[in-house]
Amino acid sequence: MARYLPIVLGIALIVGLTIPQIRMTDRLSGTNISAEQRAELLKLVPKDFGDWHGEDKPVDPNVQKTAGATGAVSRDYRNARTGERVDLWLIVGHSRDVSFHTPDVCYRGAGFEARGKENSLYPLVMPGMPETPMWTNTFFKEDASGRHLLRVFWTWYNPESPVNSGKVAWEAPPNPRWHFGNARALYKMYFTSEMRDQMETAEQSACLRFAKDFLPEVDKALSAVYGKLNPAGSANASAEQPAAPADAAPSAALKSEPEAADKNAAVPADPPPASAPAEPAETPKAE
Repeated sequence: MARYLPIVLGIALIVGLTIPQIRMTDRLSGTNISAEQRAELLKLVPKDFGDWHGEDKPVDPNVQKTAGATGAVSRDYRNARTGERVDLWLIVGHSRDVSFHTPDVCYRGAGFEARGKENSLYPLVMPGMPETPMWTNTFFKEDASGRHLLRVFWTWYNPESPVNSGKVAWEAPPNPRWHFGNARALYKMYFTSEMRDQMETAEQSACLRFAKDFLPEVDKALSAVYGKLNPAGSANASAEQPAAPADAAPSAALKSEPEAADKNAAVPADPPPASAPAEPAETPKAE
């Protein structure tokens, strides 16, 4: 029996290495729809809805390349009723790039410091929609124009996942690079807004009020079913293919502790007063 032990161990080693290799390559992928085709759906994301009105911002080609974005939407939304302002960064590309560059990486490159030592998981719950988990943290920077405090939320959507076939389900896994494997078309979405004061919580953020209005709109735009993509489609394309509601509960691994990191973080003193907020600084281009 002992003479077969090396063979058994060799087989076990091969199997052990093959499973991660399958996970991190395009094998067993459920679709051949490319990131380029998925990027066309970004044209359906509306500029105006409800009280929100968007204005496109130029996307630096170098930033887009670093982010691995085949397609990108960089847009400033302003609420006509409340005056609140939220910056949207929505991209699609290969998961090896899109899953890697997160705010705690790219915002530091723009001179911001994270206030929380760790990101917090925020589960956004909306009537009639699946729970939308999002990572969040706050960042600050002080420069010649003053002190700037930003709240950022981010999340991903993998249309290649078999469990997402025919529906849009956003995810915020602890290890996105492993979780999304080698998906060829992965969406990533950021919501960013200036904080009114240093004590503002995630619940009080303009990002959440925007997200509750925006998520049904973006889900409709991205809800094309496999094989029925209408790349240059009109607004009717998304209406003809509505997203089905998700009924799966989020993974137990994604239990949230919103604000846990922020409450314990060091807070810079004397932010701009809420009664006279400073003009928002140019939001760093997220990767």
